[in-house]
Amino acid sequence: MNVEIKEAGDARKIVNVSFDSDEMSKMGKEVCRELSKLANIPGFRKGKAPEQVIRKKYASEIIQELSRKVSNAAYDAVLENKDIKVFSILKVEPGEISTDAPATIEVTVDIESDFDLPKYEEYELTTHPTEIKDEDVDKEIDSLRDQRASFEEVERKVAKGDYVKCSYEGMLDDSPVADLLPDKPMYGKQSNTWEEAGQAKGLGIDAIAQAVIGMKKDDKKEVEADFPEDFEVTPLAGKKVMYSLEVHEVREKKAPDASDENFLKALKAENLDDLKKKVKDDLLSRKERENIDGKRSQVTQKILEMPDFPLPQQAVEDESKSIFQSNAQRAIQQGAKQEDIEAKRDELWKEAQVQAQARVKITITLGRIAELEKVEVSNEDLAQAATREAMMMRTDPQTYVQELAKDQARINRLRQDVLHDKTLELVASKAKEKVCDIEGEHSH
Repeated sequence: MNVEIKEAGDARKIVNVSFDSDEMSKMGKEVCRELSKLANIPGFRKGKAPEQVIRKKYASEIIQELSRKVSNAAYDAVLENKDIKVFSILKVEPGEISTDAPATIEVTVDIESDFDLPKYEEYELTTHPTEIKDEDVDKEIDSLRDQRASFEEVERKVAKGDYVKCSYEGMLDDSPVADLLPDKPMYGKQSNTWEEAGQAKGLGIDAIAQAVIGMKKDDKKEVEADFPEDFEVTPLAGKKVMYSLEVHEVREKKAPDASDENFLKALKAENLDDLKKKVKDDLLSRKERENIDGKRSQVTQKILEMPDFPLPQQAVEDESKSIFQSNAQRAIQQGAKQEDIEAKRDELWKEAQVQAQARVKITITLGRIAELEKVEVSNEDLAQAATREAMMMRTDPQTYVQELAKDQARINRLRQDVLHDKTLELVASKAKEKVCDIEGEHSH
């Protein structure tokens, strides 16, 4: 057997694996022997028919099986070759095959290029203090109280923080805004909507939320709303709209007291001190998780900042297609039309390619680090990852694992995801940490 490697573009090679006449003849004889054991030939017991009889009766089957055998041998030879690091085998072409002539199998592969691994032990990653202050606990408890608040109807003037059921209709230059913006009724006409008095939402009409303060049930008034020049709804940008406003109902938000028995019971706390301890522990876990996620994100970014190296073409192409389809599907779910996606196809494809190149670069780099650090994925790791996936998809874990077991490609993908996850964790743990006092400021 002879192996010859040729260039075929960035991170792609064509490997010609040649077999001489003797090797082909030997494999041909093996194929004949294997067929002889299975063949039913009149006048001969199984396995006893002469080779020339087998060759004559099963000529096409012998060539077919020989082609498969030679292709598999070439496939294995390419994977075992120390001169290239195969990322994926794309094509195996046996060409003309005969039992008494030399053969050359052409194998097209994408490879992992040589590159220098980053000095990841020297990475400096930013983390945040995990100290939990009393005011943090109080703020979280207030948030929990708000989530369980009741809204009681009151007969008084609206105060800030009340919830107000109201109607309004806007006019712009004597024309109804509802006619101008039929697909955005929030800015045109609302028959019965709820506003939090005094709450500036950023999305919606702040002037309405402010104007209801001081009004009572059945009160009416005119409200002028000034929209800024850079307002996202273009027809209203820089315009003044006059709204006719009417209040129908006023409700006061009443949050339970932190020491209320029912409130504590709902949160499975014995008393207020127990609740504070639970909240503090939860906040601590949350901050620690945020630090871990932040460090992993920073490691990923540092890998992307490495010098580029040639990437396996087919991997980038496959990843690009996957990302493009995922982005297009998400856009349609968010209201985009198919024709909008078609009009932006080139732009969306370029974006998908950039993301795909980043993913493949990260995949190969983390894979190389995993080899160096001898990171392995156990069956237990796979089972836990599959269970997490099932829970996220709200599927029965046992059923999900059974389905997964039938799809080797999905298992391989999951194994790769787990391997990279463990490697990211390892790199993050080896890096140096720098505690940043400014809340929310991670390095990117």
